[in-house]
Amino acid sequence: MAVSIREVAAKAGVSPGTVSHVLNGNEAARIALTTQERVRQAARDLGYRPNRIARSLGRRRTDTIGLLISGLKNPFFVEVLETAESLAVDAGYEVLLDTAPSVHGTFQTHGKIHSSWPVDGALVWAAGFQNAHNFLGSQAESIPIVYIGSVRDDDTDWVSFDYHHGGRSAAEHLLSQGYRRPAYVSPYAFGEDRHEEPRSVGFKEVCRAAGLETRVLLTNEQETRAAGLRAGTEIAAMPASERPDAVFCHNDPLAIGVYCGLRRAGLRVPEDVAVIGFDGVEDSQYLEIPLTTVRTSGEVLCRRALEILSRRLAGDTSSPPQQVVLPTELLVGGTT
Repeated sequence: MAVSIREVAAKAGVSPGTVSHVLNGNEAARIALTTQERVRQAARDLGYRPNRIARSLGRRRTDTIGLLISGLKNPFFVEVLETAESLAVDAGYEVLLDTAPSVHGTFQTHGKIHSSWPVDGALVWAAGFQNAHNFLGSQAESIPIVYIGSVRDDDTDWVSFDYHHGGRSAAEHLLSQGYRRPAYVSPYAFGEDRHEEPRSVGFKEVCRAAGLETRVLLTNEQETRAAGLRAGTEIAAMPASERPDAVFCHNDPLAIGVYCGLRRAGLRVPEDVAVIGFDGVEDSQYLEIPLTTVRTSGEVLCRRALEILSRRLAGDTSSPPQQVVLPTELLVGGTT
């Protein structure tokens, strides 16, 4: 049976009101420190657990944050989700998740709007051209939002990676190894209505400066190992004189699939075709030949984003938007 505030009060020798003030952190009540410790010790001894719903009604807060993230077929996003939830729980928050599928590299609601989500704030993985109104409706105007995963040009809080530098470092590495027929395996094409993804921009810039054009191989909006396997099989079937000698993939699942497709077709990696990925997921290092990849840290991303969100929830609403670009790191394996 749940322990009540009255039982805690009786054990500590104080009133129920005093227990409520102490456990809710009400500094205005001016409770003596020795009394506060006696109340907390009594709560610990009895195994008291606060009624979160009742407490939220009194404080007009839920101590809950929303986490919207997509693309869980990619282990990188699973890591981000698990890390964000773990860090939030450690910070004293409950977490509500929405893990809608990723289409065209963006979070998809399929018409579902969380206009009455019982959350105090949210971390949202979204493309730079999306905003929280797409997911939260008018509620997005009343709670703090921190975007993760994309560099944005609006007046919002966000944390992302230096994708452009990551793409450049991938190209520079391949060129330094002597590769001269680069290709980029991408899940989507870019039209006039959206900007090209920065990792591909950086990669192409370096290749173009070296007098090389980058062939783009599309996987029909798929970012999975299966899509990479199909791309690798198609590359292997090309005449040797027309085949790319190095392939940079949008993410590691695609790179793992490309690697497997090339190997199944009898080609050698990297002697016939080099392969490089992006994100540095753990699976990439368990291949027979560890994958060369551009590593990003989902843990650092989540930690910085939650720090910003926590400050906003604590009342910091007047400081300028916090916009953080995290570094990427080239991890050289055996596939280049």
